[in-house]
Order: sequence, then C-alpha cells, then structure tokens
Amino acid sequence: MKLPHAAALSVFFCLPLVAQQPTAPAPAPAASAKRPNIPDHFTNLTVLPTTITKPELMDIMKQFAITMKVRCSYCHAVSDDLSEGSFASDEKPTKGEARKLISLIHQATLTPTKP
Repeated sequence: MKLPHAAALSVFFCLPLVAQQPTAPAPAPAASAKRPNIPDHFTNLTVLPTTITKPELMDIMKQFAITMKVRCSYCHAVSDDLSEGSFASDEKPTKGEARKLISLIHQATLTPTKP
C-alpha cells in the first residue's frame, strides 16, 4: 500500500513543475479596422512618370517618409491611418515642396556632367 501513496505524493508534488501557466486569449481584431485607401491608378502625377507602377511609387513614398521622418499625411490630405482623404489633392503646400525636391533630384542625377 505504500507504493500507491508514494506515487500519488510524487504526482502531487511534481504537478506544479509540469503545469503550464494559462495563456491570455489573443485580443480580437477590431471589427471596424480600416484599410489604407491607396489607389491603384494615379491621377495627379506631375513630376513622376504617369507609367509608374504602384509598388514603385510606394517605394519612393516610403523612402520620403523615412528620410524626412514624416508620415504620409504631412504632404497628402489623408488621415494618419490612410483610410480617408485624397492622395491626389494638392491642398497641402508640402506636397508642392516635395515635387520641387523630386525635380531637383531628377535634374541632378539625369543631367550629364561636363568633363
């Protein structure tokens, strides 16, 4: 009879060692999460080529945001989560300044240098 008691005691004392902490349930995704409203076709490109692809344009815009340490809404009339507004709008003067910068970069990199 001592063996079953010993087995029971060993299970009782070892149980906390193998028991896992209960995990908290993962938070449910927000029901009203909005997706970015980035168009597939661009209607107001004045400096960049009108044939630019969406991935190419997104790469350029991401680089602007990283380099200038700003969000899209700094130049574009859009909400911070990009779900509302218009990327084509020229409402913000910073968009015009960004266009000037792009033009200067194009001129500097595309103009052949004289020997």
